[in-house]
Amino acid sequence: MKNADDPILKCQNCQLPLEIDSSLLDLSLAQRDMLVNFSNDYSPSTYKIPNDRLQRLNKVVSPTELNLQSSVLDSYVFLQGSSNEETSTNQTSLDTSAQTTFREEDSGDEPDENQPSHPTARTLSTQVTALANVFNVLSSKTNIDYPVCEDCCNILIQRLRSEYDDAIKERDTYKQFLSRIEKQKIISSSDSPDVTSEEINRLKNEREELFQELLQLEQQDEDLDEEIAVLEADLELKKQHEEKELKKKNIEDLEQLEFSKEVRSLKNQYELTLNNLDKLRKINIYNETFKISHEGPFGVINGLRIGGFDNATVPWNEINAALGQIILLLATISARLKMKLEGYKLQPMGSFSTISKFNQESQEWETYDVFSNENFKLGRFLRKETNFDKAMESILSVIQQMALWLSRSAAETNEIFSNSSRNDVGLDLPYLMHKDKINGNSVKLFGAKPNMEWTIAMKFLLTNAKWLLAYSSSRLV
Repeated sequence: MKNADDPILKCQNCQLPLEIDSSLLDLSLAQRDMLVNFSNDYSPSTYKIPNDRLQRLNKVVSPTELNLQSSVLDSYVFLQGSSNEETSTNQTSLDTSAQTTFREEDSGDEPDENQPSHPTARTLSTQVTALANVFNVLSSKTNIDYPVCEDCCNILIQRLRSEYDDAIKERDTYKQFLSRIEKQKIISSSDSPDVTSEEINRLKNEREELFQELLQLEQQDEDLDEEIAVLEADLELKKQHEEKELKKKNIEDLEQLEFSKEVRSLKNQYELTLNNLDKLRKINIYNETFKISHEGPFGVINGLRIGGFDNATVPWNEINAALGQIILLLATISARLKMKLEGYKLQPMGSFSTISKFNQESQEWETYDVFSNENFKLGRFLRKETNFDKAMESILSVIQQMALWLSRSAAETNEIFSNSSRNDVGLDLPYLMHKDKINGNSVKLFGAKPNMEWTIAMKFLLTNAKWLLAYSSSRLV
């Protein structure tokens, strides 16, 4: 019975377990060295044995001629001899190995319980392990993995035999080819030896010429490489110069673009400024400063109404401010046109403006208030003329005097209108003014509250003032 722990050798080709022959299990050290150290590279031409050693080898006595006594301790095996001698020798070696094993076990202090009880099993395992090592060494030195079974060995032998036959055929082919070449050389050398020498000389000369040409070409190649290097350096410098020029040109183009943008922006600003200037030139600053219009029955100057009646009352603060704007308008026209009013002085002071009139009888200036309030006045019952009424009548006189002055000034500068021949009448205003009435409506209140008649009279007054401003605006600019 084999132990389960014993190593099992398998065929390295078919992986089937092998049964080891007993002769392989009892190899001596010399046999192992012979198997391990063998080589296929031996050839008589390479390895030569000196003569002295050959003589010594011939003097060696054959082991069969030796008369040796058998000993129990002998463990070697003679490789030469008859089969009976080999069998007896192998048996002796096995016995000797067994005895040696028994001695090693008896020399121990105490037996190991885990070790197998039969000494032969341990010896067999050790021998198989050693044999496996031998197979590993053989496999590393050859192209065949050991061990192999008999069938696989036969297959390997057939394959090696076929390879050997192929090699023999290839050798014969090369040999025939070599012999043919040698025959051709012999024939060519025997037929024309002089021609061959001449041909050799010619070939030598040709080779020398080709060699010189090769040297020239190599020198030319080196010169071309140097020239290429110089040209590449020049090309690199040109590229750098071109890059600098391109950068400079790009910067100039960018500056030119920015400059053109700035010029276009300035042109746009200039055109916009010109347009605004044209608009400002077309704008009459006096018309914008004194905006005169109407809202129903009310005359309006700069948003301030003048007048009032029962259904729509206007506070005196608004009326006084509107009258102050009228005084400011008349004073501005007379001042800008350097118009000298005869017998009147305008004093614009907002809601508390006044107008002065020269009294021919007393030779003094009388000042009238161009504003009023809601205080009770006794004159309203007696229909007595108040200071405010005199101021309103003076405003009508000033407007008539300014219209007459503008008519005379137009006649002197040949600015003739359709009715300029009527210089005694003056500028034709929309509504006729005479003393304290305008278009038949009185501008006096006699201390009473504003009514519809006075409201319409103020509307007509503002209309005439607007015409006066429009006529004089060409001279005021």
